[in-house]
Amino acid sequence: MRTSLQVYREFWEKGEDASPQLPSDYPGWPESGVALLGDFAGIQSFVLRPVPGAGGAAKRLRSRSFRVSAYTELIWRWCVERLSSARARLLYSAGGRFLIGAERLADWQNVVRQMQKEIDLWAWSRFQGELAFHLVGAEFNSGKIPVSALMSALEERRSQPRAEVLAGDRAWDSTAFFRAAGPGERKCQACGVTDKVITTSDGEEICKSCDDDERRGLRLAHANFAHISEGGEGDLRAPGLSMSVHEGWTGEASGTWLSLGDHRKGAEPWHLLRHLPVDNTGRPLDFEEIANFCPGSRKWLGYLRIDVDGAGRHFRNLNGDPVRTWALSRLLHLFFAKNANDKLSDPRYKNIYAVYGGGDDLFVIGPWPDTLDFAADLRKSLVEVAGTSLAFSAGMALAKPRDHILTQAEFAHALLDEAKNKLSYGRGCGRNQINALGNIADWETFQGLLETGKKLTKWIQEREIPSSILHRILELHHGWKGTMALPPEKRRRNADRYRPLLYYQIQRNIKRGDARDWAQTLLSASSQWPWADFIARYAMLAREAEKGEGG
Repeated sequence: MRTSLQVYREFWEKGEDASPQLPSDYPGWPESGVALLGDFAGIQSFVLRPVPGAGGAAKRLRSRSFRVSAYTELIWRWCVERLSSARARLLYSAGGRFLIGAERLADWQNVVRQMQKEIDLWAWSRFQGELAFHLVGAEFNSGKIPVSALMSALEERRSQPRAEVLAGDRAWDSTAFFRAAGPGERKCQACGVTDKVITTSDGEEICKSCDDDERRGLRLAHANFAHISEGGEGDLRAPGLSMSVHEGWTGEASGTWLSLGDHRKGAEPWHLLRHLPVDNTGRPLDFEEIANFCPGSRKWLGYLRIDVDGAGRHFRNLNGDPVRTWALSRLLHLFFAKNANDKLSDPRYKNIYAVYGGGDDLFVIGPWPDTLDFAADLRKSLVEVAGTSLAFSAGMALAKPRDHILTQAEFAHALLDEAKNKLSYGRGCGRNQINALGNIADWETFQGLLETGKKLTKWIQEREIPSSILHRILELHHGWKGTMALPPEKRRRNADRYRPLLYYQIQRNIKRGDARDWAQTLLSASSQWPWADFIARYAMLAREAEKGEGG
């Protein structure tokens, strides 16, 4: 039986040619009318701003990630309601972006401009420039999405963010850009903004917004539903609508109920990547507690970022076909939200903290070896769903539990960019790779490296291999990499110099058995030697420190 993701793949690849019967959840697209594109700006810095050194950082991170999804949901529903006379309908919503199709609408430019002004006023009063939301429109007549016109309008809008708030009739209102600190306002120790602060039970001074985020993050750990209502009665407010989260169904008939996991009849499914590591009592763990699940004495977190290769190109190649666009968006969003969340429920990955996922990317934080296993496993799932039609790359950064989240997220993103653009050994193209522990490898090679790293750790723990040889492997590999960077004629003369030195180390320090057999494979041309530094680093991190060693 085909899964829903496989159905979406079929309609992405073939459109209406896949079947005369479109899936029941396809919303339809008008033959002519106006397309509205909504797009959040500044998501990463907003979500990742909490400082780990302050108490409750994990709760605030959870709340901020949820708020972006919630605000996107509220704004697209508000837009559809405002354009109800034009029979507006949502084609997709994922990753802080949505697309709406509406039938003919008189004076639509002014309508969209007024809607943008209301959004700007709300965003400025709520976020003071930390987040912005862009809303643009374009006409169409061929039953196709006007992709080029929408992208042009979005680029123009991005060049003048918050213009409806910060610009007067003729020029920018310079007095609106800055706000002087008021009496009693100080720097928040959790997010760094200057505002009125409260003193927590831990003696930390944090602003009301961070305090609200911490309380909301605690509620989210046990929430199963979200309720959308008109007006501003809910916890999270956007133009015209608000949202509150609930552990159980309250029986309230008005408004719209969204299900976060409990598939109760009458609630719309709302798929979010929201897995949380918890202890035996159900209490969410903080980052230091999560790091303690690392093997060995080095308690490091892995910051793992994953992004689909060429997602924009895949969408451009659809030439505005609404069915195929809808199907690809649904496939990617459900894979990185629902499928990834289900996978995190596996006992192997239960200690991984989900920061966000959906659209075409994902970001999680967890014990570093767990994140590497999760990345390899998720890649297998993508192959099962999409074959070779889609691929993703990944970058994993190592960090201590109290390192700044935004800084490490940016470092992980830089590693991800390298995985997309640099060539690993023996490959003729980038992408479809992972960058971790100082190495870039394609996914098939990476799976073998993980297995070998675990074996090497076991051999060291069982004293089949002395831990000192790991440092020697790193030294020899560093020299080999330097040789491989030389001009071809010098490279040929020096490329094999490491082999007699490594052979000597193997014969002298490793006793006969599986460990020596593996080490000797590194001497052959077709071996894991090009990635031997990954294997050595993996074992150095994962092994237990010997007596007298530092942590």
